Amino acid sequence: MLAAFVSVLTGIVTIYSGPNAPDARVEAATDRGPIIELIVRCPRGTAIISYSKMERLFCDPRLVCNADKEAVIRRSCG
Repeated sequence: MLAAFVSVLTGIVTIYSGPNAPDARVEAATDRGPIIELIVRCPRGTAIISYSKMERLFCDPRLVCNADKEAVIRRSCG
């Protein structure tokens, strides 16, 4: 209950995709204001990538960024 209250105050929203999601590889998306964190499925496990709303770039954990989400997912899961 407390975690839900704190997330409402801070404006952090996590959405878990369902079976009818447009991109089935995205397990969850957390909106942190100017940045969205995406948890994506990989052949072996998961990876976390981010999307900057202001710069319109996807970034992998090594902070290598690209406008192409597919390229960043391939690099992160590689």
